[in-house]
Amino acid sequence: MKEGFLIGGGLIFAGLALQLSVGPVVWDAFAWPVNGIVLAGFMVMLTAMVYLRKKVYAFQWMTTNTAAIPAMVWAVVLTIIMGLTRQQVNGTWLNNMLSFWPFVLIYVYIAVILGLTIHRRLRQIFKGQGSIKRDVPFFLNHLGLFLALTTATLGCADMQRVKMITAIGEPEWRAMEQSGAIKEMPIAIELKKFIMETYDDGSPKRFASEIQILTKTGKNIETTIDVNKPCEVDGWKIYQYGYDTQRGAQSQISILELVSDPWLPWVYAGIYMMLAGAVLMTLEVLWRRLRKATKKQLGWYLYFAVLASLFAYFFFDSYNTKTLVPALQSPWFAPHVFVYIFAYTLLGIAVVIAWWKSADDLVYVSLAFLTIGMLFGALWAKEAWGHYWSWDPKETWAAITWLSYLVYVHYRHTSLRNSLPSNKEGGRSRLAFWMLIVSFILLQMCWWGINYLPSAQGSSVHTYSTSK
Repeated sequence: MKEGFLIGGGLIFAGLALQLSVGPVVWDAFAWPVNGIVLAGFMVMLTAMVYLRKKVYAFQWMTTNTAAIPAMVWAVVLTIIMGLTRQQVNGTWLNNMLSFWPFVLIYVYIAVILGLTIHRRLRQIFKGQGSIKRDVPFFLNHLGLFLALTTATLGCADMQRVKMITAIGEPEWRAMEQSGAIKEMPIAIELKKFIMETYDDGSPKRFASEIQILTKTGKNIETTIDVNKPCEVDGWKIYQYGYDTQRGAQSQISILELVSDPWLPWVYAGIYMMLAGAVLMTLEVLWRRLRKATKKQLGWYLYFAVLASLFAYFFFDSYNTKTLVPALQSPWFAPHVFVYIFAYTLLGIAVVIAWWKSADDLVYVSLAFLTIGMLFGALWAKEAWGHYWSWDPKETWAAITWLSYLVYVHYRHTSLRNSLPSNKEGGRSRLAFWMLIVSFILLQMCWWGINYLPSAQGSSVHTYSTSK
């Protein structure tokens, strides 16, 4: 894997050179049709690399785990830096990692590896070397990630997010862009009534807006916008964002956020493919394990499943007994939290088991649940805040954790298949064990450690005010 780490290091140095010479990545320059041209060119490049793979060793090598593992390790390192530094839209270098060339180049490199790996598996299937029970989860996971990663990245330039301050009895056509510029909208919104309900301690239980929407195409719509319950009109999703906090329930204004995201269907296609892939991966591992298990092993599996379920339920119940702020009052709350805590519990058990023997299958199942929990969170975030992934500190550390376990899974797959030196004892690897330890530490940072990071203070939408 030395070549992989050298290539990753080379990309970082190249990125630093670009940062110094041309400045940060300007994503607005990729607005349509530029992003469509770039995507088409990217696919042509991947196709050319596939056809030249027999002549160019590097192209063939990039379809292997020995290329993927170092790339993901570099991605983890850079994303950790992102998670430790306060990110700002107008920040420079490490304070705006999304526009930092080394960060962008490493993730583009991962997309290239994904594309080439998908091509390789397709060739294997056409040659009759595939296995349906393994190929289907593989394609759903890898193709889904490739689709979500490329379309979300290139589509961000076409996404429009504006805030509109509406007042009772005054139709408003104007909204404010993130840059502060005023934009005339194709729809007008008039606030009819602001609704607010509170808990006994005065904290908000619900706030919503009864509004009337007028469009230039002649539509006249009356509806109520709640947190987690947006309304869609002519390609714009309207979200309840805020209100006059000084006046509370007596607020005469309501702040709405309007979002247009033309690439969203493609991103959603990738997300749902990954969800299906995670479910099938879990079923495949369970079927393989349970089919060959002895009665004693079945007893242990049942014990761990019950233990993990009880632990997850205990923590979920502790969340659920609090008076939830409006953002948490969503049908996504229960599945997102429960699945994540269940995955955390299984990964904790995997660390303990790995002290004595290999815990690969348990990690695979745990990673599947971790993926499901993360994607549930993305779908929920889209309904609550208008964006499925914003690199919020919590989301950043979730990505770090997920990538670190992906590194473990790919390393174990490679070491077992190619007999890489790993101090094995009955399938157990000392290096793999330490990778699990590091990954579990990163998981703790994602779970509760970010609450103590200066970079997350006052900047995370995952910090809620709740009371008993």
